[in-house]
Amino acid sequence: MEREELLRQIVGQEAQDRHDAHRNHASSRPLSEDYELIGLLGEVEFGKLTGQMVDLERRLDGDKGVDFVVPLNFTVDVKTARKAFHLIHEAGKGFADIYVLAQYDHETKNIELIGWEWGAVLARAPVKDFGYGIKNHYIPAENLKPMSDLIKRMNRYGQFSTFK
Repeated sequence: MEREELLRQIVGQEAQDRHDAHRNHASSRPLSEDYELIGLLGEVEFGKLTGQMVDLERRLDGDKGVDFVVPLNFTVDVKTARKAFHLIHEAGKGFADIYVLAQYDHETKNIELIGWEWGAVLARAPVKDFGYGIKNHYIPAENLKPMSDLIKRMNRYGQFSTFK
């Protein structure tokens, strides 16, 4: 079995396990088909870029919006969407230090890391309901910082190396 196919199967099972663990919880709001899988694929792509492991610990109360902790103890939340037009975060919820926007391509099953922004900047961004009855702070994708800038900042402290 090809390495990428094996990884997809493992990620697929983990996504299903996450979905099942949160079924019927008040905090669970699946807004699209395969939302756990798509989110996890974004995390995997960020992990591959930064050389960090995806957090696979099962938390019944969720991850509190933290997918990774990077050098200097910054928290990172990866937001993955099929149509990544905006980086969004629900108004009224706590903020990570850094947000990364990723896009999932259904046809190719690939993930592209679009860009990033500081949580403090996202917290000051305008709020809008994108049609699900949930108000989100948002920043258009074209206004995000490039991923290369985040990698340079993280590499400056020499605590990880990137790999593909």
